[in-house]
Formats: sequence, structure tokens, C-alpha cells
Amino acid sequence: MFIAYDESKKRVDINDADKSKQYYCPICGEKLIIKAKDSLAVKRHFAHKKGAECLDTWQHDMSEWHYNWQCLFPEECREVVVEKFGVKHRADVLINKFVVELQHSPITAAEIMERNNFYLACGYTVIWVFDSQNKVKSGYTTYKTVNPFLTTLEWKRARREFHIPTLNGVCVFIEYKTDVPANPQQEEDILLFLKKFEPKSIDPWDTNPFYIKRENLLKTLGIGADDVLSINDIFMAHKKYINQTTREPIYIKRKLQTRRRFRF
Repeated sequence: MFIAYDESKKRVDINDADKSKQYYCPICGEKLIIKAKDSLAVKRHFAHKKGAECLDTWQHDMSEWHYNWQCLFPEECREVVVEKFGVKHRADVLINKFVVELQHSPITAAEIMERNNFYLACGYTVIWVFDSQNKVKSGYTTYKTVNPFLTTLEWKRARREFHIPTLNGVCVFIEYKTDVPANPQQEEDILLFLKKFEPKSIDPWDTNPFYIKRENLLKTLGIGADDVLSINDIFMAHKKYINQTTREPIYIKRKLQTRRRFRF
């Protein structure tokens, strides 16, 4: 975990932690230690002592990618304890009735469903963001760039954790780097909003010619600059673009109808 309690039960971020002081788990209250390893795979974090048992049995991602994502949100929205019927878990991010789960390390389909069911039962919309850098490849084409608008996409290796049903109230994004169309020498992080959760193929919502980026998701969740588009704004812009460039209104109507269940 990246946030723990001090002696006075004040929340402390791992970057502000002092090794000479004692910190405690927000879930079970047990003493924590500071694991000082700091790398792209594992960032410095709080951890239970060996042999300790916590009420929260879920495995939490401790990567640099995960921490950087969390830092995009206000501190009070990070690692928030959610409780229902005596069961407690830490949401990676809890903001405006949205739970955002950030996943860099491996996770099972069973745990994804367990988290979905818990947070949905608590009345939240669940948003997953998976770090998919170097895990996505082009389909049956010769394009070098992994651009969803130039080629079909597949997983380099089957993602068994995506062998789960599509649920109302659950949205899944994958993030990876792709070339910027206006400048092929430049790469940027983009988010794909998935239609289906499939272990082999990748089926994103069509937002061409607009990418979804981190700031678009943040805007959708209620934070960010006024001049940034929300994801719904992007879909509306895409609708306008399609209306201006196609003569197939029946196809458009069907396509837009299928999107409604995923609106934020």
C-alpha cells in the first residue's frame, strides 16, 4: 500500500514516510514496515510484517505505473477503505461514486469478478485501467505501429483474466503507447475503452478520430481542466464526425444504441 496511518490515524503517503516512525494498516490496524525497493516493477511501499494476516486479502499492485496513476487524483481519493456488511477493502481510487482499479501486475478473472461484485453491491461504478504496454500487437496486417484505427488488435499472449462477462456498471480501459498520427516519431499513452473482455482479441469502442487519454478519463470522473473533453464528449464528437462522413444512418443508430449501457 502507498498510504498508511500514523500514530494519530492521520493518512501518510509513502513518499512522506519516515523510517524512524511507526505506521499502521488502515484495514486491520496492524503495524506496517516500509519496503524500500524502488523500481519500475515495485515502488517503495508499506507492507505487513511477514506472517501477519489482514482482513483485506486482495493483492494490490505496487508498481511505479500504479502509483503515478494514483497521484493524478486528490490524496483523499486514494486507497479509500470501503466497507459493507463488515467486509473491508481498499479501493485504489474512490471519487464521485466511481471506484477506479489500477492494474499493472497479474490478476485472476476470479478476483476481478470478486472486486466487481463487491463494489457494485456498495453502489459504485467500477472502472478498470490495465497497463498493457508491450502486451498488445497488431492483427493480420503489416502496420508497425499498434494503432487501433489502422489495424485490428490482439493480445501478444492470451489474457485469461479477461475471460469474464460484461457487466453493467463496469468499464474496462487498457493503456499503452502508440504513434501520434501527426508525428510518427512521437509516442503517447492512449486508453482504449473495451466493448468486450476477451482473452485473445481486443474489441475497443470506436472513437476514431479521437483518442482517449488520461485527462479525458479524469474529466469524466469530475476533475481536470475545463477545456478537456470528457469521454462522453468524445463520443458525441465522434457521432458528429460519423454523421458528416457516412450515408448509413441505420448503422449509426444501432452503434450509438449499443453505447448507452457504457455511459458514465
